[in-house]
Amino acid sequence: MKRKGHISQKITTAANFEDAFYGYSDQKHGRGYIKKYEENLNANLQNLCRSYESGTWQTSDYKYKLIYNPKKRLISKLPPEDHIIQWAALNHCEDFLYSTLIRNSCSCIKNKGTHFFVRRLKHDLFTFPEQTQYFVQLDIHHYFPSINHQLMKECYRRKIKDPKLLSFMDEFVDSYPQGLPLGVKISQLLANLYLSTFDRIAIQCFGIYDNTEKRGYWAGRYISDKFVSCRTREQADELAHGVQYLSEKFAGYARQGLRFYYRFADNIVILHHDKTFLHLVTELAIMHLSRDFLLEVNRSYNVRPVHSGGIDVCGYVFFHDHLRLRKRNKQALCRQAAKLRKKGLSRRDVRIQCASRAGFAGHANTGNLLRKLNMEKRLGKVISNRKKKAPFQGMLIEQKTSIEDIICHAGDSENEKLILLIDYIIDDSVIEKNDDGTPKQRIAVRYRKIDSIDSPEADEPGYHWSEKEYYSFSGSKIMIEQALEDFSKDDLPVATVIREFINEKRKKFYKFT
Repeated sequence: MKRKGHISQKITTAANFEDAFYGYSDQKHGRGYIKKYEENLNANLQNLCRSYESGTWQTSDYKYKLIYNPKKRLISKLPPEDHIIQWAALNHCEDFLYSTLIRNSCSCIKNKGTHFFVRRLKHDLFTFPEQTQYFVQLDIHHYFPSINHQLMKECYRRKIKDPKLLSFMDEFVDSYPQGLPLGVKISQLLANLYLSTFDRIAIQCFGIYDNTEKRGYWAGRYISDKFVSCRTREQADELAHGVQYLSEKFAGYARQGLRFYYRFADNIVILHHDKTFLHLVTELAIMHLSRDFLLEVNRSYNVRPVHSGGIDVCGYVFFHDHLRLRKRNKQALCRQAAKLRKKGLSRRDVRIQCASRAGFAGHANTGNLLRKLNMEKRLGKVISNRKKKAPFQGMLIEQKTSIEDIICHAGDSENEKLILLIDYIIDDSVIEKNDDGTPKQRIAVRYRKIDSIDSPEADEPGYHWSEKEYYSFSGSKIMIEQALEDFSKDDLPVATVIREFINEKRKKFYKFT
């Protein structure tokens, strides 16, 4: 990718600094220091713009604050003007720099936060269980304070060639005695960028395949480790194929690269189906991080099977078929709920107070936990359901099912999709509208599902229906026309099937049959 220049021309505008101020101060306008800065906003922003343009800007002295959430961290604090000028400098280069990162690099990136990472990892584990049997999790020790200033400068110089912006970023990097400060917007960008090169060489398996000498050495290591770690009959049968087979297998892995590689800030997760190969990849990753990036990996790493304890990252524990909530987060939710109940708060108030933790838990398989805590529904859904009413008297909102559940598609057995049509109502849809803004019509059907069918040889063959009743909505014009013209409520109850058809224009429609 070509380096980007001529950025400062866009940075040094009044509109850009105004955008930077409102971006930084969003939801902070009630704070005293923001109100004070706004009293003379235009003059303050003009001074910042001139400081950047002339290259005379100097980062203010840092103030520090210790937090324990959940572990001890030192947060660096700066006055508003520092944040605003950093926002202004990043407005026209941030998206470009983030676009150079790999897809599975997350954290502090727009639309690529915690839940993006969770969805990516969960999808690959659920979809490719055979290829993701083992994992290793590498956590860099004190990442932000360990970032080398010279390497950091070389990193963003590979992407940017604007002299003023480079000078500004150099001044910021050198303003902190060691590494990068936590709690500053520009630090998040630079920290992500610092490991972008490592991400790419890791995915390419550290260039082993393209280097004959390296490939020969690591293939020999792979073969010897395979023999040393042989424990089962299946592993012995694989070794019986010979050294040439194992060498070609390793070469195939190296050529393919690391398909299942993920990074969340300084937390790296790698998955593979060959445990021996993953051990070697781990050794290579630690060596490159230490030698080329001057970073130390915490010694808690280990290559383990996913089914044994799962992958504990980002507050969740990942398995191939389910997602658990981390024990610490689960305990925090339970303790908060218990504490609020002891204070005498109502169920609704407890749910409101715990909405953040309950919402985080809702992304995992925590149905039983949330039911026990009386938080099985999110507050918005509870309020929405209170406003909704079932279309048939005596029925509850919980009896609603999707029309797709009873549609008989091509290839389905009609006997399995039979319903007993008890009642129907045609009214205006509350969701879909015509082009002129008027609501479209919909049909609500009340029915029972088929339970069983007597054999034709029985004395009095017939249908047996479940005791439970359900209702569903459909906007099918054909079904509505049938209900208005072809039959009436006097014909009910009656057994029927709602079948899917395809017309000459290849469009699908539903019809009572």
